[in-house]
Amino acid sequence: MGRTYATLGELWAVQSSERQRFYDANEAWWSAGGYCGSTDECAMIGDDASDADVATSIRFLEGLLSRTPGLRLQTVLDAGAGVGRVTKQVLLKRCAECHLLEACPEWSKQSRRYLGKKRAAA
Repeated sequence: MGRTYATLGELWAVQSSERQRFYDANEAWWSAGGYCGSTDECAMIGDDASDADVATSIRFLEGLLSRTPGLRLQTVLDAGAGVGRVTKQVLLKRCAECHLLEACPEWSKQSRRYLGKKRAAA
């Protein structure tokens, strides 16, 4: 929005006073399709670079696992999951059980279609 703040406290005061407006704008943004809305991938990351984003997520997860011997991914939570793109392309291939958490009801509903019936139990 082009604003600058002299202190962190000033930023927090503005965020606090405008909290509901920010939440309403965010909900309207995602309900309208996000960045472009033409595909699930585009709507969530703003372009058609889903493959690169998935590759980065895989590298991150593999790095974490290599630095943490004995860590097993049994049950995971994809918070802010959107339609479940990362769940579908990364987590379901490496974890026994995945749970999605998404604040936007439209994206949450769409995730069931995107992930398929076998993977999207309500």
